[in-house]
Amino acid sequence: MKILAFDSSGLVASVAIVQDENLIAEYTTNYKKTHSQTLLPMLDEIVSGCSMALKRSSSSAMRFSEKSRLSPMR
Repeated sequence: MKILAFDSSGLVASVAIVQDENLIAEYTTNYKKTHSQTLLPMLDEIVSGCSMALKRSSSSAMRFSEKSRLSPMR
């Protein structure tokens, strides 16, 4: 299963793609802009850089953590 993860809990924003507990791609930035200005362009770049396409899904998962590091859901 592929998991798309976002971290916007601090000043630094991150987007990552994890597949079967393996990190496929990660993009982290600190442009001093709001996350609303950075997350969607980061998502577009990471998905196109991995030659993937986003599809609408009937299932979704969300994980909250106090850690600022992205990690795959278990």
